Order: sequence, then structure tokens, then C-alpha cells
Amino acid sequence: MFADPLIFRATNALLYAQNRRFLRRYRRQFGGRPNIANPQRYSERMLWRKLVDRNPQFVVFCDKLATKDFIQRHCPSLPVPRTLWAGRSADEIPGDLLRQDVLVKANHGSSFNYRVRAGQCDRAGLRQETEQWLQRVYGTEYGEWAYSQVEPKLFVEEAVGDAEQDLIEFQVRASNGNPLLGSVIGKSKTPAQWWVYLDPDGVPTRGMEDPAGSAVKPLPPGLDIIEPYRRAVAFARQLSVGVDYARFDFMWNGRELYGSEITVYPAGGIFDPADATVHAHLLAGWDLRQAHFLRTPPGGWWRLYAGALNRQWRITTS
Repeated sequence: MFADPLIFRATNALLYAQNRRFLRRYRRQFGGRPNIANPQRYSERMLWRKLVDRNPQFVVFCDKLATKDFIQRHCPSLPVPRTLWAGRSADEIPGDLLRQDVLVKANHGSSFNYRVRAGQCDRAGLRQETEQWLQRVYGTEYGEWAYSQVEPKLFVEEAVGDAEQDLIEFQVRASNGNPLLGSVIGKSKTPAQWWVYLDPDGVPTRGMEDPAGSAVKPLPPGLDIIEPYRRAVAFARQLSVGVDYARFDFMWNGRELYGSEITVYPAGGIFDPADATVHAHLLAGWDLRQAHFLRTPPGGWWRLYAGALNRQWRITTS
């Protein structure tokens, strides 16, 4: 135990030497050097996750198609939007699918979405855009390792709602069966987007982006989403068992709740909550003992380091 601070310093020196580009980016974003070996901030834990914790389950969660299978295995009563086609070229998508209300997506990254409404589809434009998606190795800019391990594919998904009209998104941040912080988003990714943070019971609260002392934003008048939101929280409890921390995303179209995505690098993992109380709450709730690296450490130096970090975590949580 007395050698643990030396082990942390040596591990930090090794990680700094191996990851200079990410270290420079972190210093530009937050100032100072991160404590990667014994992470004390949310952003440091995310950096630790990227550089140290090679959890194979993260590859599943970063693959949109594999995530659907995961959700259906663990929560069979929670539907996911149907996959209508999957392949490697937009030219192979059946024409009848593109005459429906659907989304064309790529499975290996974020914001790879092409919305087709009422059969209005520019196939040449779709081909050009999807080819760019497939050529991109997502996650390299911010070190989101697991994305780089996903085999890129295209797929067509049924549209279960429309963000410009009725579709609501729920996000639940959870750790090993413990929901920590939720949010509800309307008009997602449109100029009219709104966002309210909720506690696990559905009460508006301060969230990740809210600075200390700011007013708690209320839900829009007349919006009745508490029952489906609480169902989403219950499903997040189930889906997060054995996962040290992730954001579990859902969609509500006013009739049905759908499982959507599981995000292990929210905001690219380069973010700290603006409010110190929210920050402390997330860190206290994030069960680092469930991290793959600490449960199954490799040999040599890394096993020695994992022992030091496990001891530090026990001290912190006792």
C-alpha cells in the first residue's frame, strides 16, 4: 500500500509517454496534466477508459447492430427499431425500402444517419454520403478505442417516430444497476432542440451542462413523459448490471418505448460536469470496481498497477 503512490506516478509517466497526442488535447481542454493512473475527475476516468480499459463489451456497445442484439437478450420486453436491411453498399438497398419512412445508418460511429421521409431519397447523394461513412475509422480523433474495433456496415432501420414532430429521447446514465442521472430531449438534433435533466424518479434536476447556481429547467408545460421515463430507468437498471458506467438511450413516440443505443464515451469523453455537486454525484456512483481492467487485469506491471488502483478504490469508497 505504501508503494501505491509510486506505482501511480510510474504508470502516469508510462501513459504520458505512450499517448502524447491525447495528453496535449486534454491539457488544451482542461489545463494541467490529467491523473490517468488514479483518476479523480469525470474526464480523467473517461481518459482512463480510453487508454487503459480495453473492455470487449465496449466494442459491442459501439456497434449499433450488436447493441440491438444485446438489448433484446437482456430485456426481451423492450422493443428496438426493426432492422430492415444490412449490407456494405447503399446501391444494394432494395428500392422499396427507400420508398418508406426509414433511416439509413452506419453501425460504427455517431451521427451516421440519413433520414428518408415518404420515399424522398437522392440515391446518388446517399451513395456519396454512405461511402464517406464507411471509409472513416470513427473515434480516432478523441481516442475512442472501441469504435475502431467495429466492422463497418450499413443498415436500414424503421422510423419509429420523427424528431421534428413527436419523438422524445431519454438518456439514463447508470453504473452496475444504479441509475445516476437522466435527461429528456425533444426535437433532437434540430434547431428547436430542448433538453431537461431528471433524477431517476423523473424530477427535474441540475445536470451535466448546468453551472452551479443555475436554475433547474422544468419540463415543457403539458408534457406527460414520467411513466415511460421511469420505465426507461428500470430498463437501464437491468442493462447496466456488470457495466461500470454508460449512458443508456431510449426513444418514446407517444405510444411505445424503444431501446436505442448504449454510449460508453458520452460527448467524446472530453467533458466534465459544470456543477461540482453533479460531478461528485456521478463520481461516487460510478462503480469503477466493475471495470473490465480491474476485474481481469493483464499480467506484469499492469497487474501490479491494477492492485494499487483496487486498493485506492476500496479506501475511497469505505
